[in-house]
Amino acid sequence: MQTTITHKIMRVHYNHKVGCEMAYFDYASVGVPDPTIMQEGKRFLEKLPEEIEQGGGDYTLRLLGLYEETRQKIADTYQVPKRNIAFIQNTTEGLGIIANALYQSLEKVHVLVPDIDFISSSLVWKQNSDSIEYVKSAWGCVSPTAIVNQMKEHTNVLCLSSVQEVSGYRISFQDLLKKREKRDDEYWIIDGIQEAGIFHRNLVKDQIDAYIVGGHKWLSCPFGIGFMYVSDRLLNKISPAYYGYFNLNEPEIGWVDYLESRERSLQDSFTTNVHASNLEPGGMINAFGALMLGQSFSKWNTFGIEKASSAIIEKQQRIRDWFEGIRSCSVLGSDRSNDWSGIVTVTHQDGIQKEKEIMRRLQEAGIKASLRSIEGVGGIRLSVHYETTERQIEELLAPFLWE
Repeated sequence: MQTTITHKIMRVHYNHKVGCEMAYFDYASVGVPDPTIMQEGKRFLEKLPEEIEQGGGDYTLRLLGLYEETRQKIADTYQVPKRNIAFIQNTTEGLGIIANALYQSLEKVHVLVPDIDFISSSLVWKQNSDSIEYVKSAWGCVSPTAIVNQMKEHTNVLCLSSVQEVSGYRISFQDLLKKREKRDDEYWIIDGIQEAGIFHRNLVKDQIDAYIVGGHKWLSCPFGIGFMYVSDRLLNKISPAYYGYFNLNEPEIGWVDYLESRERSLQDSFTTNVHASNLEPGGMINAFGALMLGQSFSKWNTFGIEKASSAIIEKQQRIRDWFEGIRSCSVLGSDRSNDWSGIVTVTHQDGIQKEKEIMRRLQEAGIKASLRSIEGVGGIRLSVHYETTERQIEELLAPFLWE
C-alpha cells in the first residue's frame, strides 16, 4: 500500500512489508506537524488571497499583529519580557547573528565549544578560527566540570547546545554555576533546539544570554521559522548589522497615515528601542510560520510543560531499562535522569556496520530513527516525544530488531 501525504501528516504510515503503523522516533531530525495545527494553517492560506486583495498594503501591517501574538506566547512560556524575543529562520541563522554581533562588539572573541556539538556552533565563529577552543567530551557527555577546567581567563564566550544532538546529554547550567561564577564580561550562547517544545528551561535563572531555537524539531514546526531569547545584558552590548522598516518604532501618526503623507522623506528621523526584534531582518515577515509556531507553543502549554518532560523521562527509563538486557548494546550519555533529554542513542559493540544493519531492520519494520556519530562516539538515535505511544515503544523494542 503506497503511503500518501495525508498519512504522513497524520503520522499513520502503513508499511507494505509488515502491515504496521509507522513508529516515528526521529524528532531530533525533524518533527511531524500536528494535524489540527495543519488545519489551522490550511484555513489561513485559503483566506490569504482574498484578504490581500481586500487589504493590500494594510494587510501587511495586520500580519504584524499575528507576529506579535506569537512573540508574546513565547515570552509567556519562558517568563521573559516580550522585548527579549526575536524571530529567526533557523538555529544556524540565530547563532550567526549573535556571533557576528559579538565580533563587532568585543575587542577580542575567545569562544569555547564542546567537541561533539552541533556543527554550526563552531562554524559561525570560524571567521577567526584562532579564537575557538574545544571542550573534550566523554561518552557523549559535556560535563560542567570539563567546561570549568577548559575555560581560561580570556574565554569570554561559551557556545554549546543545551542537548547534544548525537548523545542526547542535557547540561545543567545550575550545576555549572555551582562550580564557577560567571564573569561580567562572559556571554553564554546556547542552542536550545533539541529541548524546546518538550523540556522547559529557566533562561534567567540559568544566566543564558542567547537561547536560539529553530522550530522544525521538537516544536514540530518545519515552516522556516524559529526564535531566540536575547538577555538585556547582551542586547545592551551588541548592535544589529542594519535596520529595516519593521525594526523602527511606529510614527506617532501611525504607519498607514505616514505612508500616505506627502511630507514623507527618506531623511525623516525614526527611533528604535533596545529590543531583540532589532536583530530581525526588518522586512516582510513569515506570517504563516509565526501562526504555526504560535500554535505549536499553545499545544505544548495545553499539554502541560512539566507533564511533557515527565512523560519523556518515563519513556526514556523504559527504553534504557530494556537495553540493559541487551549485552551487545549500550546507551550513550549519562545515567542520571537529570541529564536526559528526548534523545536515546544506542551504540552497538560491533560498530557502525552493525548499526547500519539494525537501521535497515528498523526501516523495514516501519520504525523511523537516525544514525549519528562524532568524535568517535555515536549510534542509533531514538527521539522520544511526549506523544510517543506505548505501542510504538513496544514495536521499537522487539528483540529480533536488535540481536
